[in-house]
Amino acid sequence: MNILILIICILVVVFSLRYNWWRIPQSYKKARVLMYHSICEHIGKEKHNKWRVKPKDFNKQMKWFYDNKWNSFTISELVKLDKIPKKSFVVTFDDGYEDNFINAFPILKNYNFKATIYLVPNQKTNHWEEKNTSVLSKLLTVEQILEMQNSGLMEFGSHTLSHVNLSTINDEQLFIELKESKEEIENITKKVCEAFAYPYGKFDDKIIQAVKKAQYENATVVKRGLYQQNDDPFIIKRIGILGTESFVDFLLKVSRIRNKL
Repeated sequence: MNILILIICILVVVFSLRYNWWRIPQSYKKARVLMYHSICEHIGKEKHNKWRVKPKDFNKQMKWFYDNKWNSFTISELVKLDKIPKKSFVVTFDDGYEDNFINAFPILKNYNFKATIYLVPNQKTNHWEEKNTSVLSKLLTVEQILEMQNSGLMEFGSHTLSHVNLSTINDEQLFIELKESKEEIENITKKVCEAFAYPYGKFDDKIIQAVKKAQYENATVVKRGLYQQNDDPFIIKRIGILGTESFVDFLLKVSRIRNKL
């Protein structure tokens, strides 16, 4: 009997270290901004699969929000709210993968959920990931972008012209990456591009000021956290949703922000 109790105690400790269920749930008055990349099946066992959420998993996550009556916004809608409703969330996609249209868009339409996609405009593949993946992925075409925009569910923001680490370039290049990507997206969508996401999550005060100068209205980072009224709209924290984690991880991230130590 003592051995059984010991085994159970060990299992509880192991589970609690892996899944941080014991953390205090965060207030649902704060909005959850989710960060996704690709919605597709995994490719072999390569490490880049962590950025690939399987369509069935994405659907399960969106269904959970739907069943639990969460409020869906684009990122620019969220920052303009006079008061954030309880249970508010934003789906964001970095890079603008074609599978956002093929796999994610039908699921979002099914639940009438909105999303913001950060484009690297006029690029055909995620060539900046050549060292990290054995298979480059196609990016959205103009036709796909316009079809999603016409649904009224999608906002398109910028992720720079070339997905460059903004902290590694000079001031002139920085402004070109910000301003010209914004202009190219506006040429495609015929709408003002208000949203920006810092590539690789790299930013500092100089970069933030350049983003403001380029006339963006908000910007998201990779740092973990929630969004609430009066937060800086140019340092919006997000919750990264990974394709290599379980639904339990997803639930813990949404409720407690952290799913593990």
